[in-house]
Amino acid sequence: MPRYGLTPQEKELKRIISTKLNELLAKTSYRKADVVRQTGISESTVYDYFGGKTLPSPENIEKLARFFHVSKEEIDPRFASLPENLAPVDQSKLVKIPLIGHIACGEPIIADQNIEGYITEYFPESVDPDSIFALKCEGDSMEPYILDGDIAYIRQQPEVEDGEIAAVLVDGDTKATLKRVKRVGDQVILTPDNPRFSPIVLDADHPGKIIGKMIKMSRFQ
Repeated sequence: MPRYGLTPQEKELKRIISTKLNELLAKTSYRKADVVRQTGISESTVYDYFGGKTLPSPENIEKLARFFHVSKEEIDPRFASLPENLAPVDQSKLVKIPLIGHIACGEPIIADQNIEGYITEYFPESVDPDSIFALKCEGDSMEPYILDGDIAYIRQQPEVEDGEIAAVLVDGDTKATLKRVKRVGDQVILTPDNPRFSPIVLDADHPGKIIGKMIKMSRFQ
């Protein structure tokens, strides 16, 4: 199956989290083995986090924050509060992104009948705006990272890496769900970040279709 690389933002985020984890560990008498034992996170996963190979899930960020007795945002900037004063945005890089409601069967995702409106948003030149659409998030299955009412920006692509958040059509539904993707044999597991919700299993009897990867999220307060 084809694979798509991480966005520049995700690569930088992995580097930042890895650096912070190593700095925090250096201030203690603990070793990585102690992190594994006390957090319950698997050894390979912990070493990947410290090595900057993978992005931690929000659940594991919470476990790591408890271990080091720090706030989650001290490890992962995704949990930081939005600043009061934002730096000016280069107006030339603002593009109109279609906000998708329901997805009509057999029609292109950004067909006119699927579009509820447009959102003006900044994207770097490395991102093709024609491949991006937006979804308004509903519910709390992806808390704490994604909240009800957030806007998720999706890059159209048929595959994502394990652990990445994807927009997925399930069982012929016309509304996409956002979940983390993991492959186990012939099954695809759609996992919510909120532990109160159960995973969705896609297989031959319960088909689904990945329509894109979440590359950015906006929160309107």
